[in-house]
Amino acid sequence: MNKPKNLEIGFEFPRQTFSISSNDQKDKLECCGVQSDLYGDWVDVAMLGLPTLQILMDSGIPILGAVHLSQRFFQTYPLRLGEIICVYGKIMEITPHPRGSILGCEFTYENDAGKICVEAQRCGIIPVGAKEPSHGIPRPEENLDGFTEILKKILEPHKVSAFSKEAGNLIHSDREVAKQHGFKAPIAAGLIGIHLYREVIARHMGNPECFDMEVWFRRPMFWDDRLSLVVKKKNDSIVAMHILGPDGKPASNCLMHAM
Repeated sequence: MNKPKNLEIGFEFPRQTFSISSNDQKDKLECCGVQSDLYGDWVDVAMLGLPTLQILMDSGIPILGAVHLSQRFFQTYPLRLGEIICVYGKIMEITPHPRGSILGCEFTYENDAGKICVEAQRCGIIPVGAKEPSHGIPRPEENLDGFTEILKKILEPHKVSAFSKEAGNLIHSDREVAKQHGFKAPIAAGLIGIHLYREVIARHMGNPECFDMEVWFRRPMFWDDRLSLVVKKKNDSIVAMHILGPDGKPASNCLMHAM
C-alpha cells in the first residue's frame, strides 16, 4: 500500500466541525448496553472517537486493517449534545511496526464558544510503512491483585456491527474480513470499551465534569464475548480498571490520572 502524502510527523490535520445529536449518542450507547440517557444533554467523551477516525480517513490514512492501540481523553469541560464542535490535531509520532507503522496523534476539541473542552491522544497501527520490527509499546501492568468486579456485559454481534457502521472497517462486522486479519470472528471496536469505562466513571465516580482517562487495548473483544469490568481503588477512589474477556485476561486497561 502506498504511503499517504500526509503521513509525516508534524502534519496538521485541517480543522473540522461536527455535532453529536442525542439520537446519535442514544444509538451508540444502546449498542454498548449503556443506559441511553445516562449523560443527559452532555456528550459521552467516547463519542469523539468516530469523528476522529473520519479526520484520519479524510487525510488519506487507511483504516481497514488498522488496530487501535491506546486512547487518552482529558476532559476539562463537557461538550453539549447538538452544539457545533471544532476539532484539530497533529501527527506527533510515527514508529515502525511489523504490520506497517504506529501512528501517534493529538487532537483538541472546542465547543461552539471556542472553549477547549477535551484534549486527546490516539495511537494505532496502520497498514502502511516500512514494516520493520517495533521498538515496543509502553503499557501498564496487568496484575489483577486488588481488583474487584463492578459490572458485566455481553456483546451482541448485531450491536457490535451497528456500532461501527460508519467507520468503514469491516473487521467489526464481516467474518471473512476478520479471518483475513487473523481473528476467529469479528472484533468489537475499542471505543465500545471506552464507553464502558466511561459508564463506570458516571455511575461510580460521581460523573465529574473533569477527568483524565487513558486506555490501552491489549486483546480483541469478539463480537459475542461475555465481559467483566473490574476496578481498583485507592483512598476509596477508582484509579485503575480492566475489561476482562471470557478467558479472564484483560482485553483493555484503563488508568485514571490525577487531575
